Amino acid sequence: MIVKRWSDYARGGAPLWIQRAAHQAYDNPPMHRHEFYELVYVVHGTGVHLVGDRRHPLLAGSVFVVHPGEPHQYLLGSGDSLEIVNCMFRRECLVSSLPPDPTLAGLAYLAPIYDGAARFPPALQLDSEESSALLGLLEDILREMRLGLPGYAVAARNKLAEVLILLSRYAAAPQAENEAVPRSAAANGHEITARRMRAYLERHFSQKITLATLSLRFNMSERHINRIFKHETGKSVTETLQHIRIERARQLLRETSRSIEAVATAVGFGDASFFSRLFLRQVGCTPGQYRKQHRRLTPVPERAADQATQREAAAAVRRG
Repeated sequence: MIVKRWSDYARGGAPLWIQRAAHQAYDNPPMHRHEFYELVYVVHGTGVHLVGDRRHPLLAGSVFVVHPGEPHQYLLGSGDSLEIVNCMFRRECLVSSLPPDPTLAGLAYLAPIYDGAARFPPALQLDSEESSALLGLLEDILREMRLGLPGYAVAARNKLAEVLILLSRYAAAPQAENEAVPRSAAANGHEITARRMRAYLERHFSQKITLATLSLRFNMSERHINRIFKHETGKSVTETLQHIRIERARQLLRETSRSIEAVATAVGFGDASFFSRLFLRQVGCTPGQYRKQHRRLTPVPERAADQATQREAAAAVRRG
């Protein structure tokens, strides 16, 4: 049986190793074991997770941690595929950064870090809201490890600890008796990803955003991003971003005395002529005509509007 070594993954003293990957039946790894822990979150797809002789269904929102030395394999049919985020780490990665706190030691996904003989839960199925929160943290770790900025090792370890705390809370939370959708019926993982992308566009619309920008932010190829977003929303990334910018421009035209060129720049358009043509196509009138038709009787003073925009921009930077 194949044994995967830590040195095959985390090189140069990296505290952990993480990736976003896809598996189909034809390229599925055979049964194997590791020298380290492997945390896996299923973004999208279906299959079966074979751990020793135990079988666990794999759906979007499935989470599991494989222990060192534990043999496992994904069982995929000819039409099955899996898109996952998997994070490899050793117990030593977290031991030094966690305080001697009995409340933490009692959490399901931290107990094995405090006590090497303890076991992680075999599997957990997250709902849509839980999956979105977890995926956000995993994306933060991916970004820290990819960029390697000063302090990245500490930041990545702390984010991993946050992931394990979050999973422990989810595992301990009882399912509401009147919950209409069972916990196993998690939202499509691509729906969650598309929703996170749109939220990113809404926060950063005034900045230069391209598919390359989203590729770096969400750790996926530009082609994959475009395919997911179009399938889940019915619109391309560019169409959605333009719609968000035009909606924000309409607000500025109603509430401020800025020139058309200044409004175009404020919402992320570098070319005022293109902005005016797009505005006409989407709204049915020019920016100037729209302002005359919808302007407030008492417009917001220009200086106050500038200060409000600056506050919004600063808040967007803090939200990341």
